[in-house]
Amino acid sequence: MAWTFYLNVTNDTDRDLELVESQLHWGYWNTDGEEDKKPQTIKAGQTIQAVGAKSAFGPNGYEFSCSWKDKNSETQAPYGVISLYVNVPYNDPNEARCRANGYFEVAEWKDITHDGHSFVRNIRISNKLDKLKQNEIRNNLETDWSKINALVEIEDVRDIDLNQYIPSGVHFEKMSLFKTPIFTISKRLFDGVNDLTFDSLYLKQREVQQYYSVEVTSLRADASKIETVTKKGKITVKDEFGLSTTSKVVEEKVSTIETAFKFTEKISVSDEKVVKASVAQELQAELKAKFNILNAVTTEQQQTEKKSKERVFEAPSDKDMDVVPWIFSKMILLYRTDNNNVTTLIGASEWDYAVLHRTHLYDVMDNTRNKVTTGGAH
Repeated sequence: MAWTFYLNVTNDTDRDLELVESQLHWGYWNTDGEEDKKPQTIKAGQTIQAVGAKSAFGPNGYEFSCSWKDKNSETQAPYGVISLYVNVPYNDPNEARCRANGYFEVAEWKDITHDGHSFVRNIRISNKLDKLKQNEIRNNLETDWSKINALVEIEDVRDIDLNQYIPSGVHFEKMSLFKTPIFTISKRLFDGVNDLTFDSLYLKQREVQQYYSVEVTSLRADASKIETVTKKGKITVKDEFGLSTTSKVVEEKVSTIETAFKFTEKISVSDEKVVKASVAQELQAELKAKFNILNAVTTEQQQTEKKSKERVFEAPSDKDMDVVPWIFSKMILLYRTDNNNVTTLIGASEWDYAVLHRTHLYDVMDNTRNKVTTGGAH
């Protein structure tokens, strides 16, 4: 029985995929089981067996390569190229690669095993731009740039009195208070952004108007740590500033800031990799200088910035009292505006920055909470 390889392709793009290159190094073309039938064009929306090959003269192996590109008019920019290489020799280990560049993405490809003779593979070709247009933009605070942009602008949260922002009533929804000025990333540092949609410098330069980042300060009451003090009772609490807890992911489907700006490749002697490393490191240095907290805060920073103050609260003689910790957090958000003027959140992380306590009286009769001034000045 002849050794065989078949590739079934689903073309999920809006353009036909035309065969632009095919080389048979050993064996026979055998698409759809028909000898000498070469690789085929794949029409938009179609699923077909795009290429097949079989061994020459029994168990002597097969080796071939082929490539497809999208059919585009003179006024249309090409999407990219899909390339396939397969080598199943008689003695040596098997080898197969299926790759895409430009706007194309290949899904469902599985490498072949090092041994074995006959394989069937299925892939799905899609266009990154189509995926981007189809993404549903959820109308919440972080993904809706217009809501972030409407916040009051403050240069540095360390320069203001946070106490003035604590409300008199208790509610547990997170409130965004203010933002820093926008930090626009220069185009020469685009390669330092780990954009999962436009994942090459070519795509960034072609499709992205700008990347920019901003720090947003938010406030919430921590329901899990409220302390109830009975009549005439006392409690000692600690207000803290300059915290830097482990970062929390703001959005499930968005990269963390650490990932969005993290350079993970090892630097080699390659000029290209050294240049890429320096760009990523320069961008990280600029962001750290701008936002103060990015990735892990150093021990030196923690010792310099972390401050705490003990406070004593005493309940009234006739009513119980709640002591509520109010948590100020910092969110660093990274946005991309593309050439269609669509602004998308692509990176977000949050750190708790300060915890300040307030006393709130619980009045059973009218079910309201009123600010209590006992416990000292703040």
